[in-house]
Amino acid sequence: MIVDGSIRYANRAALTLMDADALDAVAGRPVADFVHPLDLHRVEARIRYAAEESGSNPPTEFRVFTCNGVQRVLAMTSNHAVFEGRNAVLAAFVDMTERAAMDARLQETDRNFQRIMNTMQDVFYRTDAQGVTRYVCPAVKNVLGYSADEIIGLPAAAFYPDISERERLVQAIREHGFVHDFPGRMRRADGSIIDISISTHALFDERGQFAGVEGIWRDITQRKAMERELERMATRDDLTGLPNRRSILGTLEQAIERRGGRRDAAPLCVLMLDLDLFKRVNDAYGHLAGDAALQHVTEIMQQLSRDGDVLGRLGGEEFLLIVDGAGLQATLDIAERIRSAVECNPPPRLPAGGLTVSIGVAQWSPLDRHARALLDRVDRAMYTAKHAGRNRVREALESVADGESESGGA
Repeated sequence: MIVDGSIRYANRAALTLMDADALDAVAGRPVADFVHPLDLHRVEARIRYAAEESGSNPPTEFRVFTCNGVQRVLAMTSNHAVFEGRNAVLAAFVDMTERAAMDARLQETDRNFQRIMNTMQDVFYRTDAQGVTRYVCPAVKNVLGYSADEIIGLPAAAFYPDISERERLVQAIREHGFVHDFPGRMRRADGSIIDISISTHALFDERGQFAGVEGIWRDITQRKAMERELERMATRDDLTGLPNRRSILGTLEQAIERRGGRRDAAPLCVLMLDLDLFKRVNDAYGHLAGDAALQHVTEIMQQLSRDGDVLGRLGGEEFLLIVDGAGLQATLDIAERIRSAVECNPPPRLPAGGLTVSIGVAQWSPLDRHARALLDRVDRAMYTAKHAGRNRVREALESVADGESESGGA
């Protein structure tokens, strides 16, 4: 009970709350002795309001110091009362110290979380079970060009250029509970597509039901571009842009493996092409002219090969053309067209007929378990064309066993 701003009565619970051994420890003392100075004006205003019969006050929280100097947080409700014939205030208190401390910790945690979110370069996000974005950190603006407010409430799938990529991600999360460095792509506000890497895990509700996902994704466009360039450098010939020796031979090996030695497999043929007396071109016209000649011949071979055929540079002036799905006669026709076009269409600075090509042709046999047998036969056929006077096409004979081959004839 409070009269004229001083405490007149307190029950046992109030005394315990204030660390008072008896009523004498608080009776007669002004409320101001116990209330934190920064909260005092608010508490006194409420006491005056209730004392003047203006009504009751809703709960308010404020800080107090107990008789032992311990700071606590109380929630007070106050009502008008009459004590010994005088206007008074009847106040009831609830100790909110623990809850206030917990609130402070939560607020600190929230501040720390927000500080981390505001400084992250990667994008932290959370979606619900339906795939709708419920949170995304501010870094998304730098990555996608959309503010967080523009994204929250929209399906995450709306930012994927191919919805099947999002479906594969969700399926992987549902199967394993998480993914790490899962590849994907997203569309920016300006329409451009970026590569992303996603690390995320599933969220579940109190009943164990799937409730969404939470995780981080990062823009790896530059990294992917570098990887693609390194792959290109490792598998492409710098001068012609064709697959290099390692790459073209790997392609041939895969084509043979797919056939598995089956006699009913689709036909497969290869052409080995070697420019005749190419050293003379370099000696007579210089290496720049030689490089231009190689590029010129490459264009001719690409124009005369079919869609799906694979042309590669084995090295120097030697090339390999994989003709997948065409029989021997069709492949011989392709070889003859290439031979004739090279002879009749000289590169710049070279006279007509100044550059020719010798070509060997071989057809895959079910006995060819590996590329080496087929390559050996086509190589022999190409050298047969050379020895026969160059500027010719020669066909190799069929192999008789894996790793064995016979010289190509005329």
